[in-house]
Amino acid sequence: MSGPNCALCDIEITRDNDSREHIVPNGIGGRRRVRGFLCRDCNSRAGEKWDAVAAEQLNFLCLLFAIRRERGTVRAGDFVTESGQAVRIHSDGHLTLASARPKVAEYGSTAEIKARVPTKHEAKKLMLGFKRRYPKLDVDEAMRTVVEERSYLSEPVRTVCNFGGAQSGRCVVKSALALAVASGIEAQACEVATSYLRNNDGEPCFGYFYKRDLVSSRPTDRVFHCVAIKGDSSSRRLIGYVEFFGVYRMVACLSDRWTGTPLFNYYAIDPTSGQELDLDLNLSLSEEEVRCACSNEEDYAANMVEAFQKALAIGQSMSFGREQRKVVEQAWKKCIKTLGFSSGQTLTRKEIMALSKCVTTQMLSFLTHLVSSRRKVDQPPKDAN
Repeated sequence: MSGPNCALCDIEITRDNDSREHIVPNGIGGRRRVRGFLCRDCNSRAGEKWDAVAAEQLNFLCLLFAIRRERGTVRAGDFVTESGQAVRIHSDGHLTLASARPKVAEYGSTAEIKARVPTKHEAKKLMLGFKRRYPKLDVDEAMRTVVEERSYLSEPVRTVCNFGGAQSGRCVVKSALALAVASGIEAQACEVATSYLRNNDGEPCFGYFYKRDLVSSRPTDRVFHCVAIKGDSSSRRLIGYVEFFGVYRMVACLSDRWTGTPLFNYYAIDPTSGQELDLDLNLSLSEEEVRCACSNEEDYAANMVEAFQKALAIGQSMSFGREQRKVVEQAWKKCIKTLGFSSGQTLTRKEIMALSKCVTTQMLSFLTHLVSSRRKVDQPPKDAN
């Protein structure tokens, strides 16, 4: 008995050349995979040509939400603030300032080195580099003079998120086609999608859709990726719906010769945790809506901006929560160690006061930033008399 054929090159998929292709790309936090869809070579090429481009375009959102990949970590990204200050956002969501050029002042037989680096590891690398210039430099002693400071930006980071183009478009259609195959549909039955994916000059069979929200149970406190398919024999259409980060919402036509039984399936995941989600989706689109979306006739700019702003607000809230938890945990551990308390120790009132004061001091930078970022304080009501 022969196996399925590869959706891209049409060779028979066997045990030796089968691959486990992600429905949502691993690069943006997808987890579920499908077999019998792509051969190993096509999986590799699609990942390098399509998925990698999509992940690069979505890199800022991956960093903002500190997504968790099944494999590998998100590449840190370099951005600038509104005033032009260079910053780097790391895979866990924290920011560091760009390194400042070292300043060296020589005084006879001694030299003073001043520099700003993002981590102690970078500081040591810098000191080791200077040791070649100053052989008598005691790197360990110099590292003891390093001061670690925590500060917060007082202005937003500027970025432009442009998702789209031929390569990312094929990534979107491939995700919908992967779910179709995972649902028991042969890739070759999705003739519109396979024709587009196989032909570099193929006519796009997808487009943005913001005419209405197809997710009626949209969470307000998290973002998600979603891939859905619906087969309707009355319209002879098999359509797909793909949504990344709740911002980019796209409809794809997989087949316009669908004769199978009515079909609906979806896969939704929170990329920050890997948790699959239960959603309520309605893919009852008219033929005109599908045609309009796939030909990109809809004026969706304002709706996309609104979706991005909502996602950004969620990201900022999540970022604040991560930082708050990190600051509290670090302050607690440092103060317990500094004050010499042991695990399980019952504290006296005096010790509790000392611990409270120490933790507050350690968190001062965070608390100052919190207060300064909320400068408008509600005024007490005026005396009625």
